[in-house]
Formats: sequence, C-alpha cells, structure tokens
Amino acid sequence: MQINGEYLLPQMSLKNTGTAGANVIDDEASFQAQLKAATDKLEKTSAAKIKTMTDEEVAKRNQEIKDASVQLEAIMLKLMYNEMWKTVPKDKLFGDDNAMEIYRDMYNEELTKVAAEGGGIGLADFIYQQLSERK
Repeated sequence: MQINGEYLLPQMSLKNTGTAGANVIDDEASFQAQLKAATDKLEKTSAAKIKTMTDEEVAKRNQEIKDASVQLEAIMLKLMYNEMWKTVPKDKLFGDDNAMEIYRDMYNEELTKVAAEGGGIGLADFIYQQLSERK
C-alpha cells in the first residue's frame, strides 16, 4: 500500500507472490485508484465551492462563525462560574436547597450569555479569528 508516495507494505511483484499476492497487489491498485479519485473529487468540489461563494454567502458564513464563537465563550464562562460557585460555602440564610441551585444555574446561564455577547473575556473574538482565517 502506498500513501503519499511511501510504501507501507513491502513491494511484491506478480512473479514471486502467487495468487494471494496477486490479490493483494490488485487490492492495492484498486485502493490507490479509489483514493486518487476521492482526492481529486474533493479538490474539485472544494475549489468550486470556494470560487462560487457570493459575498452574501461569505457574510452569512462569517456571521454563523461569529455566533458559534459567542455561544462557545458563553458555555465556557458558564462552566467557569459553576466551578467558582462550588467554592462558596453553603449557608442556610441564603437557601441551601434544590430551588436555589436551579435559580443560580439559570442566573449564571443568562449572565454568561450577556457577558459573552458584550465582549466577554475575548475568547469569542479569538475563536472567530482562528476559524475565519481558514478557507
């Protein structure tokens, strides 16, 4: 088998391999042909897709990346807030029941969503820059 010009199995010829070896060689040739066809198809499809994207499609794609980046930052902030709340000692004065936990979780979710949309800690911008550079 050959990938990127490197042989992964020892080279065999039809003369010294017999029927089983001939089948391996045929399978390798078939695999190489299928791999080449798939690679060519992917390259053509990717190149055609990039060339045919309109400005509107590019703007929509960038907005989707931005929205996903903000959502990811909000999730990360919520996880961070939840971990920080674990360090706060429980107190009966402020309620130590399931309802308080649910309220705090909902509060943290909204708080982190608003924080991420307002700029957050800059993680969304960093993620957006990294993803939007890829073509």
